Amino acid sequence: MGSGWTRITGSGLAAILIASIPFAKHETRRGLGFAALAAGSFVVQQILIAKRLARRDPGEPSDLDAVDALTLSRGLAASIVVASAIAGPRDRRRYAARLAWPLALVGSTFSDWIDGPLARRRGRGPTRLGRLLDLELDSWLTLATTLAGARLGTLDAVCLITPSIRYVAMASSIPYQDVHAVGKTDRARNLGITQMTLALVSFAPFAGRGTTTVARIASLALLPIHVAALIAALAGFRRYSAGASSSGRAMTSSITS
Repeated sequence: MGSGWTRITGSGLAAILIASIPFAKHETRRGLGFAALAAGSFVVQQILIAKRLARRDPGEPSDLDAVDALTLSRGLAASIVVASAIAGPRDRRRYAARLAWPLALVGSTFSDWIDGPLARRRGRGPTRLGRLLDLELDSWLTLATTLAGARLGTLDAVCLITPSIRYVAMASSIPYQDVHAVGKTDRARNLGITQMTLALVSFAPFAGRGTTTVARIASLALLPIHVAALIAALAGFRRYSAGASSSGRAMTSSITS
């Protein structure tokens, strides 16, 4: 493992350990559960990244740098948000929500906004791994925040369907390239922004009851629209890819015959 990967992994685990202390002060079981969930999720993320670095394309960097660390902070935030939602008490006024909410907010705004411009300004420019992580960690943070909204806020569990569709598609026979391409479309990005905003509002520690209720109703109202739009996008892109592939094979056959 490179020094950049090691520093990022060590810093992330240290942050998780520090975040677990307030949990453990009040209830040891919650503190241990939080640390195990957050650390386990984050370590899996880092192992997958290490494997991807080992299989890098020629010319791609062999280690992570500060811009990659900024992108990966969204994955760390998602791990902490999920662990807070599962291990913490179901109360948006308690420490679990006060920890998860600002991390989800900063990860979905500041970190997401500046890592791309910084990557384009650095000497080596954006990397293939960086572009991959940008989308995957956005999706992971959206799912984590929606789970927090359902556990700590007012969202219904059914709202988890929308951010889960991507992972269902990845587990199906649909090629990953198609799933990734759909995730990069403006439609998918706008749906993700809407989902993230409503999830954040639903468990904001300072929000009033009326505000969180509106977030719950809006999420339920938009759920079928979001699901239908994402399924249609995946189906449409798959038909397009299949058509393009068939046209390519036909052209190749005509040239070689």
